[in-house]
Amino acid sequence: MERDPVARPPGASRSQTPNYKERREGGAVLATAALGAEADDASAGGLWELQVEPAELRPECSRLCFCPFLPAHPLHISTYLCIIQHPAEEDKMLRTVPLPAACLPQDKRKVKTGRRFSEERDPELSTVCR
Repeated sequence: MERDPVARPPGASRSQTPNYKERREGGAVLATAALGAEADDASAGGLWELQVEPAELRPECSRLCFCPFLPAHPLHISTYLCIIQHPAEEDKMLRTVPLPAACLPQDKRKVKTGRRFSEERDPELSTVCR
């Protein structure tokens, strides 16, 4: 059996991030309380005693929230961004299109969803791709 380079109390996970239930309850969790009395100062240099603060989640964010890391105001860019999205990505939880859409002004970005694009139906996209 391989030993972990950082000694952890039995039942301790690698992550100090509070689980979904802890975040929803809104209270800070002491790692030592969550891990039991078996955590001591010798294991991981007292890291088990660090307080874990729950993340503030918006109703749209179920498990992971990037909102605190997004710019407060849209970024000013000199170019125009055309995002081509596959239709299957629209319904995925790991959607990437909303991130640039949340960071850029509406007049500097456009999202096109589809599998095939024709010159007749999408002359703007055709011009950009030439």
